[in-house]
Amino acid sequence: MNPFQTHGAFSWQEYLASDISPALDYYTQLLGLTISEMPMPDGTYTMLHSNSKRVAGFMACPPGVPPCWTYYVTVHDIYRLLEENELNLIVPLQEIPMIGSFAGFLDPYGAYLAVIQYNESSESDEEAIASSQEALTTHGAFSWFELHTSEPKAAADWYSKLFGWSIRKIETPSDYYIFSANGTEIGGIMALTDPEISPHWSCIVTVDDVDAVQSKATELGGAILVPAFDLPEVGRLLYTLDPIGIPLAFGTWAPQVSEG
Repeated sequence: MNPFQTHGAFSWQEYLASDISPALDYYTQLLGLTISEMPMPDGTYTMLHSNSKRVAGFMACPPGVPPCWTYYVTVHDIYRLLEENELNLIVPLQEIPMIGSFAGFLDPYGAYLAVIQYNESSESDEEAIASSQEALTTHGAFSWFELHTSEPKAAADWYSKLFGWSIRKIETPSDYYIFSANGTEIGGIMALTDPEISPHWSCIVTVDDVDAVQSKATELGGAILVPAFDLPEVGRLLYTLDPIGIPLAFGTWAPQVSEG
């Protein structure tokens, strides 16, 4: 499944902050990634690369906007989506030259998410992560998206209606709802475990060695939310906060997951 062409798939992620330098230094050192810069009309857009693959963007935003990871979901008709749904728009519909149109909203439970309609197919873009399976095997790729929310069942139903996701519930110590786009499982929805943390989207990033990332994260000033642990038939996972306090998780996937 190509995320840039599939309605309802997560296709891009970017870090927003008034000063991106601390986060950029942290993530490049943590994951051994390289950077490139793309001129923009109002500044520079910085991208992270894992070898030849583009995995995330960093963009400076006006002072007063809280630092955050933001995630983009591909939609085929953004105008129709916005017309047919009463979304709480935080970022109004606007165009990115040569890329497409996007908007950002808060869901009914307080989590922010963006939607984007691309102008052109990404099939010929050799630097893009071209499939969900490739994301599961590429160090540094964002591969499994998770919503942490106060109302997981209600949120699952709401997003299913918005994007057409298929939802299945799995039994864990707390309910976990896996969602699929076009038949491919791409993420989960779970209850917040800390009432002081606001609802938010996060992601599990593929890494070659979770334990090495855990050690490096603390050396670089990050914090461990959930130490590395084994999840049977899934892999070894780690939940962290970067030095600025923004959540991001990491996973070394089990062969049956990464190999499909």
